[in-house]
This record gives sequence, C-alpha cells and structure tokens, in this order.
Amino acid sequence: MIREMLGLAEGILQDLHNDHTEVAALINRIEESEDRAERGALFEEMKTKLLGHAHAEQEVLYRRLEGSQSEASRSFALEGSNEHQIVENQLEKMSANRDKMSEPWMAELNVLRELVEHHVQEEETTGFSCARDDFEKDELEAMAQQFQTRKAQLITKVA
Repeated sequence: MIREMLGLAEGILQDLHNDHTEVAALINRIEESEDRAERGALFEEMKTKLLGHAHAEQEVLYRRLEGSQSEASRSFALEGSNEHQIVENQLEKMSANRDKMSEPWMAELNVLRELVEHHVQEEETTGFSCARDDFEKDELEAMAQQFQTRKAQLITKVA
C-alpha cells in the first residue's frame, strides 16, 4: 500500500512504467522534429518499441490477468488487449502515410498520443492495482525477467 501511495512500482510494473515514459518522450521528439528523415527514424524507433512492449505485455501480464479469479483483473486485461489492437491499427495507418511532415500525419500522431496516454493512465492505476492484488512480489519480479526477454526477442524480430 505504501509503495502504491508513493507511486513506486516493482518488477514488471516498473519495467512497464519505464517503457511508457520512453514512448511518451519519443512521441514528443517526433512532434518537435522539423527534419523529415529524423522524424521518420524516430517514428520507426517508437513504433518498434511500442509494438514490442505491447506484445510482450500481452503475453506475460495480460494473459495471466485474463485467467484471474478477479472480475476487475479479467475486465482490465480484456479492455487493455482491445486498446493494444487499436494502437496497433493506428500505427499501421500512420506507417502507410509516407509524408510524415504533413498536417494529416501530425493529426494521426495526436490521435496516437491520446490513445497511448489513455491506455497508460488506466494501466498504471487500475492495471497495476490488479497486478499487485493478483501476484506476489516475487511473481512480479519473475514476470519482469520474462517481459524483458520476450520484448527483446520481439524487437529484434521487428527491427
């Protein structure tokens, strides 16, 4: 309880928070970039990291939450899975538009930012709370290792 009040996370929850911070920073850098090549490279980096994160999170955390005894955990995991799919669809739509300097593309970036921010806010409140209720500290630590390993595999495959 004290850890939650102080905003401290452990195990996989800390890893997820760190990734959320990194993706938010990349989105900001994309938005601020005035260079076409740099913006494209930053977008590809963000996309790779975001997809690796989402897929690993799905496999390591959400599948376990979907099998929880807790209705709140199951509901959160199912909603989060749907949100992952919406983000993935948005990334595909953005990838299809080659002109990353255009106003329409920047509007799509704003939509992506809002989707990600909404997901992160729910995950770091409701989702983290569900995970703390469902798993012991040692399980969260073990899941962190599984998450990092799986994310690295997925990022290598995508890159």
